[in-house]
Amino acid sequence: MRGMLMRSTLHQSLLLAGAAVFAGSAWSFLRWWKQRAKRSAQHAITALFAQVQAMNKGIAMVVSDATSSNFSVRNLSKYLLQRGLCPSNDLFRDAKVLLSLLQDEASEKNSGQTGASRIFAHALKPQVIKAKRLQQLFPEIKESYVQQPLDYGRNSRYGDEWRISCYMVVMENWKPKIMPHEPMLRCLGEVMRECVKSFECWYCSLKGFKQGSKPFSVMNAFVTRYRPLHGEDELKKHIDGANVDGSCILALPTDEPFEGGALHVWDGKPKQELVYKMAPGDCIFMDTKIWHQAKPITAGSRWALVLFLKLAR
Repeated sequence: MRGMLMRSTLHQSLLLAGAAVFAGSAWSFLRWWKQRAKRSAQHAITALFAQVQAMNKGIAMVVSDATSSNFSVRNLSKYLLQRGLCPSNDLFRDAKVLLSLLQDEASEKNSGQTGASRIFAHALKPQVIKAKRLQQLFPEIKESYVQQPLDYGRNSRYGDEWRISCYMVVMENWKPKIMPHEPMLRCLGEVMRECVKSFECWYCSLKGFKQGSKPFSVMNAFVTRYRPLHGEDELKKHIDGANVDGSCILALPTDEPFEGGALHVWDGKPKQELVYKMAPGDCIFMDTKIWHQAKPITAGSRWALVLFLKLAR
């Protein structure tokens, strides 16, 4: 019996010793793997810096650290901000964005383009919402529409004279207080949410962020009807407000074909005036502080869904 106990104890000791050796080996392997991954990431970042340096030594100096042999997180972020991009503070990701920017500019230069198209902070996206679906919704849109007069304040060129929109979402302290018009919200609420999702995808692509990492909320949403009447035929040149992080304009159908009403956008470096004639279902996405204007219509009626968006910080 004593011998059996001794063998059992020895067996348990061997098992424990083996487990300890295995745990130690696993920990050593894990530590080695992390160090290897870290070295691999550092090598990748160094390789990206070398590519930037080969393409533009001046920019490489601007974004480099004190040794001038690798990136500085601070200097790289500062440079991206100067170029109108939003840094992620992930060194590898931001380095790839910079390299992509330089490669695109080099490609445009070789092909004889100006390079301004690369830095547009707006885009026309066709058929974000299917035209047929909007056409089916249009009778309800028209029936739900009511004009809700609004005072934009003394700093706006419209003051208290804007009265051609019907509001679905209101988060501003406007006077008089505007309440969301529930029939319009029921009609176009899902369309509004789909536009926001599409805007988020576009915004992440524009800024170099991981898809899905930058959610937006709707500050204000409204349907505007333009008619060839004084005060109702156009929207003069403006930006959508200093606290608006992005905007979306969705072209809606009409039962009265209109003339005029083109959307003008001022964007690029140097600034260019671009003109868009939108079909129902097309969207214009705009980053913050983009000047734009809806030109007057001279016949018919033009309908649009407009969203002011706020980045969830």
